[in-house]
Amino acid sequence: MRPLRRSQLISPFGVGAITDFRGDEALMCAGLDVWFDGKAPPADYRVTEERLQHRLGKEYFVLPPDWDETGAGPRFSIPYVRFPLWHYCPACFRMRKTTLFGDQPYCEDCPRTRRKRRRMIPVRFVAICEAGHIEDFPFREWIGCTCGSDAAANLTFKPGRSAASLAGIRIECTKCHVGGSMAGAFRQDSLLAKGIACQASRPWLGETVGAAPCGHSLSTVQRGASNVYFSGVTSSIYIPPSQAPSDPAIANIIDDAALWPLLSMGLVDGRPNPTAVQLIATQRGVSADALAEAVTAKLRGSVTVGPGRMSEEAFRHQEYVALARGGRSEQLVSDVRGGSDYGWLADFINEVALVKKLRETRVLHGFSRMVPHSDPTDAGVQPLSAVGDRDWLPAVVVNGEGIFMKFNADRLGRWADRPEVGERVRHLISGYMARRANRGLAVRTIDARFILIHTLAHVLIRELTFMSGYGSASLRERLYFNAQPGDAEMMGLLIYTASGDADGTLGGLVQQGEPVRLQRLFESALRRAGWCSNDPVCIESPGQGADSANLAACHGCALVPETSCEEGNRLLDRALLVGTIESSGVAFFAREETDGSGRIH
Repeated sequence: MRPLRRSQLISPFGVGAITDFRGDEALMCAGLDVWFDGKAPPADYRVTEERLQHRLGKEYFVLPPDWDETGAGPRFSIPYVRFPLWHYCPACFRMRKTTLFGDQPYCEDCPRTRRKRRRMIPVRFVAICEAGHIEDFPFREWIGCTCGSDAAANLTFKPGRSAASLAGIRIECTKCHVGGSMAGAFRQDSLLAKGIACQASRPWLGETVGAAPCGHSLSTVQRGASNVYFSGVTSSIYIPPSQAPSDPAIANIIDDAALWPLLSMGLVDGRPNPTAVQLIATQRGVSADALAEAVTAKLRGSVTVGPGRMSEEAFRHQEYVALARGGRSEQLVSDVRGGSDYGWLADFINEVALVKKLRETRVLHGFSRMVPHSDPTDAGVQPLSAVGDRDWLPAVVVNGEGIFMKFNADRLGRWADRPEVGERVRHLISGYMARRANRGLAVRTIDARFILIHTLAHVLIRELTFMSGYGSASLRERLYFNAQPGDAEMMGLLIYTASGDADGTLGGLVQQGEPVRLQRLFESALRRAGWCSNDPVCIESPGQGADSANLAACHGCALVPETSCEEGNRLLDRALLVGTIESSGVAFFAREETDGSGRIH
């Protein structure tokens, strides 16, 4: 048995990912077709999350199987294939290629150690393409071996014999007497220059060669590199079904304390009065039928998700409205306090919700390589199964607590309209969008307000590690941002802990949301953000971090663990919080002065 936590099978070691186990063993998680012995998942492993099921078009979700040590329950193990296939002996350097379903090879009668059987170890080089395929590095083709096949060749892998760089790694065939180093293997299109094309290999589905050529060029990577596997995870904070209409405008109508009595009075056969519904729908410019369904759902407590695929903004807006409204249910307990309770923070925050209980569902819908793809419809997202579109996906359900903040949209808007703020982030945003366009990713609506909220989440998470008792990897951010004016506008942030172990519900995070403590948290976080151990290099940086997508943000001041950030530690700039050395005009957390008429100047 090779132990692995359930949550790790969603990210980072899900289907298609290479996992290194003890004993120098590298394995890849197999596709969903062979989970649960190829049968339908048992009922007690199934998970229900109506909003997420509708969005992903699945009937249900399934917890990854676990092994019952007591023997009282079912014993399911996660199936794996062996990858990479090439292995070598660390003593005599002989190479041997195994099969996806074969055992780890041994060096028989090793001439260097005189041992009958010495365990071989997997090579650390593999080849991937942007379409999500992965295959063994073509060692024979790289050195020009003329043997007819991998089995016919006698390859050796000699690491680091003459130099510490790739030039010191020698690949030789003792049968046809050719060889070469790995120097240049990591250069762009180096394999294409030798006529080596992607074979559309999908080892996790049992395919070492695809049905048709891929068309993308291969890139050499180390098997443990961060770009070998990007989990495609979609998550959802559970909200009561009756609070989840798909149209934000309709959500605001049924949440309006003045309109709800008009909609809920005079019911006809348990449904709202059509005259009242039609009148209000006409006044607010929404569909009368959709409004009637939303009112009926709220009255009955049923699900109202609306037809068609929802956008990420619309999906999160449902959570945004529910968190800002507050309330108590079996899976969500949220106590809302007005910004006026929070002293000087009232200038910046309208509401704070102490989320004493929440449930998050995380679903693995696919994965990508080289470039992360978050949308399940992107061309670079690889499927988790070979046979059709299954009616379920693997998921984990975790419980936790959090602090939700709804920001003052007017204050944010006035700040973002400052010329120095726009100039500060202009090149960062344009460069980020250009890189997304080059990778075939969809355009996003991002401005200085998003970068500000995102950076604030990071500095608060870092500060909470000192004040709440949680480790930084146990905290997560969830950003609620939509610049579209009107009912769909979102300017909010949820910092929460949702962990499958004891870190899930300690209660220390919610306590930090109390008025006095939250003010201290902000003051301390902003004070730390004002100076970085890498200043002045950090604060003056024109671009740093992954894809140069950050300005003043590094490991010394603003970066958090990758599992805590929704953006991969991109789109950060602490100068938007506290200003720069030359100017404080870009700082959001500065009091606006007024003249005698109360107008801001």
